[in-house]
Amino acid sequence: MDQPLAAALEALKAVHFDAQGAAGDYATLAASPERARLAACLAEIEGFDIRRSHIPSQMAFWINVFNAGVLRDASELRLAVSARNVEAFFARPRLKVGAYQYSLDEIEHGLLRGNAPKQGSSRKPMAPGDPRLEYMPVLFDERMHFGLHSACRSSPPLRVFRGGQLDRQLEEATADYIRRSVRVEKKGALLTVPRLFRWFAEDFGGESGIVEFVVARIDDEATVEAIDRRLGSVKLQYAEYDWTLNRR
Repeated sequence: MDQPLAAALEALKAVHFDAQGAAGDYATLAASPERARLAACLAEIEGFDIRRSHIPSQMAFWINVFNAGVLRDASELRLAVSARNVEAFFARPRLKVGAYQYSLDEIEHGLLRGNAPKQGSSRKPMAPGDPRLEYMPVLFDERMHFGLHSACRSSPPLRVFRGGQLDRQLEEATADYIRRSVRVEKKGALLTVPRLFRWFAEDFGGESGIVEFVVARIDDEATVEAIDRRLGSVKLQYAEYDWTLNRR
């Protein structure tokens, strides 16, 4: 069941998004056959028991489910007029996989982040003993942040993930987002990075881990050398996050 979902996402992206997957035509998408196909795939996984079915990667599956849920219901985001509306969109249960309901927050923070509290909260998304925790991917990979598409201007572009190619695809998604979003200023003394690094600093090992993570994906050797000469005395600045719908 993971393969039809991935294929439906690829078909939708090809028709309704730009080549980079960074902006979508949500008005056309709302009544399109591609959205109907995606919705049908999500309806099918209501009877999908991950424990009894072979899928190459639970992480690829859950990232695709998250992205598919966002796109199926993007008409709600078109009507959002405040950050609170957007937050409610991700908090509301909207997907059923097997026997259980999930919100997008529960998929992101409960499963893909190892049941870690979301930004601004100290409460875990899923209580101890929640049966849905059995479906958490075995390994945590902080690069999953760059695979989740939130249909806003600051979001990583829409991508589709396949289990056998996941490591390469996550690295491509991560490196591309960093190249587009990170600015190096003051001769390497200041790094301006996407705000998600601030929200999820612990996922990257704190500020020193963020610097190391980002610098490892900067292509320009002179820039890397300028940062290295700072011997760790690099200041981080976090860009504002733009929740505006990324309309094509």
